[in-house]
Amino acid sequence: MDIVELCRLALERVPAYGDYVEKRCGRRPEIRSPEEVKSLPLTSKADYIKAYPLEALCIDGTLRGKHVLCRSSGTKGKPFFWPQLPEQERYVADWLYSDLDEAFSISSRPLFAVVSLALGSWISGELTSWGLRNLAVQRGGLTLVTPGLDMDEAVDMLEAFAGKFEGTVLYSYPPFARTILERAAARDLPLAAYRMGLRLAGEGYSERYRDHLNRLMGYDEGNLHSIVSGYGSTDFGSLGKETPLSIAIRRLLHERGLARAVLGRDEIPSLCQYDPSVFHVELEGEELVVSRYQAVPLLRYRSGDRASLIAYGEMMERLASVGVDPLRLLAERGGDPSRVRDLPFVLVWGRIDGGVSFFGANVLVEQVREIVEGQEAFRSCCTGQFQIRKKEAADLDPVLEILLEPRRGGEGDAAALSDLMASCLAAASAEYAVVREKQGSKALPRLRFVDDREMFGGTKFRYVG
Repeated sequence: MDIVELCRLALERVPAYGDYVEKRCGRRPEIRSPEEVKSLPLTSKADYIKAYPLEALCIDGTLRGKHVLCRSSGTKGKPFFWPQLPEQERYVADWLYSDLDEAFSISSRPLFAVVSLALGSWISGELTSWGLRNLAVQRGGLTLVTPGLDMDEAVDMLEAFAGKFEGTVLYSYPPFARTILERAAARDLPLAAYRMGLRLAGEGYSERYRDHLNRLMGYDEGNLHSIVSGYGSTDFGSLGKETPLSIAIRRLLHERGLARAVLGRDEIPSLCQYDPSVFHVELEGEELVVSRYQAVPLLRYRSGDRASLIAYGEMMERLASVGVDPLRLLAERGGDPSRVRDLPFVLVWGRIDGGVSFFGANVLVEQVREIVEGQEAFRSCCTGQFQIRKKEAADLDPVLEILLEPRRGGEGDAAALSDLMASCLAAASAEYAVVREKQGSKALPRLRFVDDREMFGGTKFRYVG
């Protein structure tokens, strides 16, 4: 991507961006080299996107030519809608085809696809369904169904149709995909005979999760091709993708306990490769900053995610220094090292502000803070200090845990406060409201009152309110 040309386009043709830069720099600078891009101010949803009318954020200050609007979550129950250019979606069918042909040989074998993502105006489900439908029309070899978040219907469709095809791919969020496969296994559906694959979105998952789902589908635990995810957002699209190489690296870190030796931390992050010809990325401190050409061009846009960027050569050197070779593991597990692209890696560790993604819904610090500070039931028993965590239960369910510092004089009723927190989050976030409806008691946050040592003494938490 020509970052200099993108800067010029935004300064000249995006009314909001030109005004934004003038107010912060006192003028519209002329950007002549990639190095000068760093002289431009950072942007974010709060101080740029929400500060201007939607049309002013678009190329040429108009919604004309932007063929669809896709929603992202809002902090107060009011979503933001991102316009899309046709060229942002034209690549989708081709990208899906290359992925499915490499993994399932769709050019020669008929394939069944089940889209169990949120539909309507949610971009992940709509873009995936749109791309697959176009692929089916243009190239054939594919039949799809779109049960959305109705997991029982998804299992019904697997039972009715998966056996009629030579491969089946399920598009979903990690917790929903696990539920669908476990319900299918409980019905004794022959998942191994379906030659299944998963394409996941919305949040990360552990290698224990990969082990479990591979067993359900009839694969070896360490299979590198059956489960693929990525990194992105509604704001700027799909930035990174898990590749057989990046999965091989995660398997080495997991199976041999090498995370600290290679990455300097015990936890294993989301680990994807990205294409610098499409995205310009940088780090501001630990925060990933993204620039991209789209209907609402983004320049030095703060993602809100804590990340690391590692060049291909550096990653391979780090692994070699501890005596492991991911290309060798890739070959041993049925991959083709000659197809590996030497693309850089983006490692995502979590949200900068401590928010989490839970069953595909973003639970933000601001949302929790407003509830803790605004609801009398919380004010009467809590100091206002809190911490958000997402944990993985023994059964692999995600758990939303909120730690609270009690006031002197006693703790509140954790069960009642949990119900209140869930109700308030559902009112503040359409995404969480869907999760609460679909997941029931699993969506309830687990509230715990803790002392100063647990609240402030650890190093793993990301935010204390």
